[in-house]
Amino acid sequence: MAEKSPHRLSVSLTADQYQHLSELARKNRVSVAWIVREAIERLLRDDMPLLHVGKE
Repeated sequence: MAEKSPHRLSVSLTADQYQHLSELARKNRVSVAWIVREAIERLLRDDMPLLHVGKE
C-alpha cells in the first residue's frame, strides 16, 4: 500500500516570482501553496520534460 502522508518541501523564490504567485492566488481566491501543488500535478500528469539533457 502506498504511503499517503504529506511531504514537506522547501523552495526559494525570487521576490518577483513570489509576487506573481501571490497575485495569482489572490485573484483566484486560493493559496500560493495550492497553485504550486497544482502546477506540480500538471507537470507530472503531462510528463513534460524540463531538461532535455541527452535527448535530441
